[in-house]
Amino acid sequence: MMGLKEIILHVKPASILVQLKDASKEWYASNLAKQCNTTYVYTTKLLNEFKKDELITFENKGRTKNVKLTEKGMQIANALGELFNKIEKKEEKPK
Repeated sequence: MMGLKEIILHVKPASILVQLKDASKEWYASNLAKQCNTTYVYTTKLLNEFKKDELITFENKGRTKNVKLTEKGMQIANALGELFNKIEKKEEKPK
């Protein structure tokens, strides 16, 4: 099994964490999978790993399981968001 560092330093897992920062939406596995262009199975596997590492919590709401970032998860998601922004700005610079 991969460790947390190996998991989140890939684009799709990192993008899932960054998406979860948007608290204006209710996030669950299927809409995260669509938003981040991943499969449902892959997303649920990642979410379970994130839960083990205390980055997210699940909140049962009827038949759905909402996903929310923990404080630790929010700190990592913010750092990844900043990293994404810096990378995107660097790629936009004309040569």
